[in-house]
Amino acid sequence: MWLGLFILFYSFIFNDGKHFNGGTIRWAPVDPYDNSSSLDITVTQSYSWTYPYIKCANNVPISTSGFTGANTNLICVVDCSTNGGYSSAPIDILTNCTSASSSLNMMTSERSKNITLSAGAHFYLAYRGNAWLPLNDPAQTGLDWSIVTYIDLRKRSDGFINTPPVATIVSPQYAIVNRTIQINIPVSDANAGDDVRCRWSKYTSGYRRRKRSDNEEHVKHPSKGKKELVMAAVVLRVQMVAHVAVLVVFLQRVPV
Repeated sequence: MWLGLFILFYSFIFNDGKHFNGGTIRWAPVDPYDNSSSLDITVTQSYSWTYPYIKCANNVPISTSGFTGANTNLICVVDCSTNGGYSSAPIDILTNCTSASSSLNMMTSERSKNITLSAGAHFYLAYRGNAWLPLNDPAQTGLDWSIVTYIDLRKRSDGFINTPPVATIVSPQYAIVNRTIQINIPVSDANAGDDVRCRWSKYTSGYRRRKRSDNEEHVKHPSKGKKELVMAAVVLRVQMVAHVAVLVVFLQRVPV
């Protein structure tokens, strides 16, 4: 059973003038032992923006002049027939500034919101957009992007709703052309005793589907319950800086 979190991190060169730097969407059950027919969860959105192009204020990004029409909703993109009623009361993408750095030209924002869904709901929720940074090699423009989380309110075999592990990484991440770099991804898990494992994923045909790899990279918190942090990276070359175009973090519970 898939549990938890699917995050896309995109990075780009700041002087291109783009305003959005990527981010994460995560969720957690308010009460993982709740046996009601309707369950409350907390959805937290964390994003990175180009500063001061986007102002450090509440209700980012519409609080910045010229972006008053930029609000939109997180949308269901996969398994929408089992979204537990989310489509009738969707969440918008507005967040509040939490920090800003003039030297880094970066601002971060975050907001959490509680929503109520039907027990047993499971679906993919996304913040999607287009007009992503043009790529130089190969030359492409008007690219789409999305940040996705997988919400799964089905009970684990040990009797409660899983709280997905959280992977924390600053976006954007940069890489120099033809050089190998190491990107550290801190991971935490609210479910004490669960394994958190890191591995590189393998592509499986289908909409954002990944399958298990035999090559395990790292193991934390050995125990009976197991979860995996699945990573895939595609590095595209540009003139002076190769930016990590897609860094996928997919958290999965492994059957025991």
